[in-house]
Amino acid sequence: MSIHAWGWRLAAVVGVGLGLLAWTIAMATGPAQSGGPVLQPQSTDSAVESVPGEPTATIEDVDLFSYLPPEERPLAAFLGDSITRGMSDTDLGIVDEYSWLHGLLDDTTGSVRLATVTAGNGMSTAWMAGQVWTAMYPTPDLLIVHGGTNDVSGEITPPVVTGNLERIRLAAESVGVPLFVCTLPPRAEPEADARVVAVNAAIKAWAAIHGVTVLDTGTPLRDPVLGGWLPGYTTDGLHPTPTAAALMSEVAAKTLRQIPLGV
Repeated sequence: MSIHAWGWRLAAVVGVGLGLLAWTIAMATGPAQSGGPVLQPQSTDSAVESVPGEPTATIEDVDLFSYLPPEERPLAAFLGDSITRGMSDTDLGIVDEYSWLHGLLDDTTGSVRLATVTAGNGMSTAWMAGQVWTAMYPTPDLLIVHGGTNDVSGEITPPVVTGNLERIRLAAESVGVPLFVCTLPPRAEPEADARVVAVNAAIKAWAAIHGVTVLDTGTPLRDPVLGGWLPGYTTDGLHPTPTAAALMSEVAAKTLRQIPLGV
């Protein structure tokens, strides 16, 4: 399914979901009495009027993707390194729990289908820029890049990282494929972690200039006080545990659900 068709289906699903929500409220409050007050149309705000004393429901409370069968979700191509690859065998279609893609592709919790994975141990953003056309064949509905961890290890500067991301963006733009980029996870070593912070800031600034959506997969793994990884979230100071990888998937899926792809 094309990303435009998927966007129309999503819009239809929103209407159905809100219609069901309004029907539920009407049943809870009882039928309108003859001669009683006429209900006025709701405002354009996301809040939906609820029964007095009960929490107000909002559009954000409706998990839109729970209504979309996995086979109708958009096809995503991925560019990455060992954090994306994990211990997967993508040639056999196997994505293991050490890969942050695992939850993102799950039939229940996920939000996309797998088109391609172009990822390998030790790969930099320069390598990813050189592999972008391989990743986008056949043409996917969207392209997701998780890169920069090995650039940090090699002390590659943030402008070089964003320059490589720009090469990827221009390639994706030329064939009408929306691009999403991820922030990097923390590092155990303070000096390397400081470089991660700088690269993440550069990625966000670059993305804001070019209208690229950031999947902030790195921030939830970071200790907000001490910096570095939160306890139990890394296997070796560099790679996420399955628990951390699942959290990365959750953050990415939540953002992807809120993007009106194809509009």
